[in-house]
Amino acid sequence: PKRETDDQAVSKYLKVFAGGLPAQTAESAVGHHFARYGHIVHCNVCPPKDGDAKKAPYSFVTYKFAADADCAVVDSQHFPGVQRPLAMGFATPRRKDADEKKESLLCDSDPCKVFVGGISERDGEEEVGDFFSQWGLVCLVYRDKASWGFVHFATKEGALRLLEEASVVFQRRRLDIKKASESKRNQSEDERADLVKRAIARHFHKKSVQMAPPPPGPGYYP
Repeated sequence: PKRETDDQAVSKYLKVFAGGLPAQTAESAVGHHFARYGHIVHCNVCPPKDGDAKKAPYSFVTYKFAADADCAVVDSQHFPGVQRPLAMGFATPRRKDADEKKESLLCDSDPCKVFVGGISERDGEEEVGDFFSQWGLVCLVYRDKASWGFVHFATKEGALRLLEEASVVFQRRRLDIKKASESKRNQSEDERADLVKRAIARHFHKKSVQMAPPPPGPGYYP
């Protein structure tokens, strides 16, 4: 049923909220704007609540993949016809208590960081980042020689998606997924903003590589 599918998208943080749209915005315009981040499953535009003409319409966009949803939320959204960037976030579940229970899984000092047991310096940074991007937009991967590490996501929702798994299998190895311990030194806001910016650029680069046409026949490479 549609409602069940919708609730699932909300619980997996695949349904994104975009507020502050221009009046009379068509769903097709919203869909076109947000499709640059990835595959959209559903998109709808809602009129202002209580029919208040002073308030702006808003939209819900549901993505197929987690990293695409994260990227849409953390990127600055300049929509044609409005001066201010759109107000972005994830759709909230009907039952707030379910969300509060999940939040307790997060590290207080850095809610976007997750501990991963079983990865080491021998694992390629890009390889590990690409693997964990199925749970969200990855900003940073730390690997220690003692076979453990951290994955930093662009959103706490990325961390929550991964923390719902007790373990994952990477290259035939089982990795332990746990709440990260509190850190003495956390990233500054500027450091974090820079990492998110780079993660967005990387996301678009990977999309362009995936969509690039195959090279021509013999003689393409010098």
